[in-house]
Amino acid sequence: MTFALGPVPLLPEPAAAAGQATTASAQALVDMVHLAPMMIVGIWSLIVLVADAFARPGLRRFQQTLTLLGLGLAVLAAVGQFGHYEYDGGIEVFSGFLYVDQFALLVDLGILGVAGAVVLFAGDYNRSHRFEYGEHESLVLIATFGVMILAHAGDLVALFLGIETMSIAVYVMVGARWNSRQSPEAALKYFVMGAFSSGLLLMGIALVYGATGVTGLDQLSHEVSTVFTKWRAAQDYVAVVEAPEGFPAGMVDMAQDKVALGIAPAALLIPGVLLVLGALLFKVSAVPFHMWTPDAYEGAPSPTTAFMAAGVKIGAFAALLKLFVGTFIVGSLVQAPYGWTSVVLWLAAATMIVGNLAAVRQTNVKRLLAYSSVAHVGYLLVGVVAAASFYGDRPAKGYLPTADEHAWASNAGDTAVASILYYLLAYAVATLGAFACVSWLGRDKKEASAAHEWSGLAQRHPGIALGMTVCLLSLMGMPPMGGFFGKLFVFRSAFEHGSEALRIVVVIAVVNSVIGAVYYLRLIVSMYFRPPLERDLGHVEGRGAPVVLAAAAALSVLIGIGADAMMQRCRLASAGFRIPPSEARAERVDELRAQWEQREAEADRKAAQEEGQQPGQKAGQQPGQQPDEKAQVEVPAAAAPSAEGGTPPAEAEALDDGG
Repeated sequence: MTFALGPVPLLPEPAAAAGQATTASAQALVDMVHLAPMMIVGIWSLIVLVADAFARPGLRRFQQTLTLLGLGLAVLAAVGQFGHYEYDGGIEVFSGFLYVDQFALLVDLGILGVAGAVVLFAGDYNRSHRFEYGEHESLVLIATFGVMILAHAGDLVALFLGIETMSIAVYVMVGARWNSRQSPEAALKYFVMGAFSSGLLLMGIALVYGATGVTGLDQLSHEVSTVFTKWRAAQDYVAVVEAPEGFPAGMVDMAQDKVALGIAPAALLIPGVLLVLGALLFKVSAVPFHMWTPDAYEGAPSPTTAFMAAGVKIGAFAALLKLFVGTFIVGSLVQAPYGWTSVVLWLAAATMIVGNLAAVRQTNVKRLLAYSSVAHVGYLLVGVVAAASFYGDRPAKGYLPTADEHAWASNAGDTAVASILYYLLAYAVATLGAFACVSWLGRDKKEASAAHEWSGLAQRHPGIALGMTVCLLSLMGMPPMGGFFGKLFVFRSAFEHGSEALRIVVVIAVVNSVIGAVYYLRLIVSMYFRPPLERDLGHVEGRGAPVVLAAAAALSVLIGIGADAMMQRCRLASAGFRIPPSEARAERVDELRAQWEQREAEADRKAAQEEGQQPGQKAGQQPGQQPDEKAQVEVPAAAAPSAEGGTPPAEAEALDDGG
């Protein structure tokens, strides 16, 4: 018996295989360099965990110092990358599994600041309340690593891994206080609800993959457009399938095939998108997925609550922006009345109403701040809807050419994303300060959780009361604090869209901001205008919480006073947010930089004219002296409008979503 053998595949020569392996290894090292902040945090979490195995109880402070050193190195790496021209267009690493761009780097800086602040005062808190454990710093780093994965995610699988890495570490931190009944109870509630939301997320990702066949975010937007294109094409054959009488059998068979191929993917995609949306709304504590929030915030150790309120919010909103504002913005998914924005818009209104009205009734400070965070989620969701509406709806102005309409909508969407980033950072700073103060007040298993226990705090500790007041005023939205400008930017972006529903919700948000002032002012009145308690609860020994509180109060003021500079950095992170990493996105960032340079040049020219100098003449320059050639501002070609007043062809192609 003989067997016919096909052609035998040739194996690569040893030298060629070694060259390919070397190239792959070199590329992996390059990718790790681009991800330097995240790599440092991940490696440092293992170093701290190993150090704990050999550390005695007296060396816990060394672990804290070691953790702060690692976070400091990660911050230096992120600062060195953020704003660098290399990342303007975004860089794909690990074959597009992750991205490195200005948006991700700004989120990295935010979460690293949150983690550093929590580590700084958590150790003193744990020692004072007698449940110190050596794994805490490592868990904070692991949760931070998960948030950074979310910021850099370029794939649905990376998104899921980031959420689970962050969530599992936070579950453990919530239940780590073994000498309190509330802590394990809060952890159990958070874990059960979190596991349910993870199931929703995974099922949603599976349905989206089944409908599109891809998981990469850059391909997903195109495939979603294709799904709806096929769905619209299948509508012409629905009548033939429903009433086949009078049509040839071949035409009926063809119509059935067209309908099956066109409607089946959409029938998978829409439930998948809704499941993913529900899972992410749970992570941000939006109504009606907020019920776990007050119990988890109250039962968790206060430093862990600070990380949940600030760090987890940053990560969850980064995921929400990347997926729903940057990817699921096809017109059929966004436009009212069937788009996801219609659902989220009214959920935002319900979230801010429920959060504020529930917070007004609270007498427990941690539950008050928990419901306050729910209300802030409502404000932020208004900005999310506004950004997605600009990218997806692109409302026609009637007198604008199509290209100009695209450019206007894209710029407005970028500004809305920048407003959300500004709000998130201002909220995180003020929230960290507030929970640092909550952590500081009380000791020996007793916290000043009740509002009446804050009475007369200004008389006993005026500096602490002042710092807490500044943070509460920022959360309230009182000018000139950063929280005021955060709300102003978000509400202005939503109001500019022109949608009546959006404008109605903005009015509701403004009214809710006034309601929110009630419970913040009540706590301030208690600190300043109520007599102190006869029995002093004491405070945590150590400088961590006072330092964090002072820094948060100062930053809340500085972010407000320097709102323009801060918004400029957020605008840099959001430029071309809708466009996948490409040269077109780099052109958008270059255009933005050119606008800033041109504005600075005009400001210098105006200042020179007011001082009696010639235009273009610098201070101290003689009237007849030629200006320095290096001082001339050259506007890149990407910043100049085209002859027809439209956008560059590459950008217009990138903005076209097929909807």
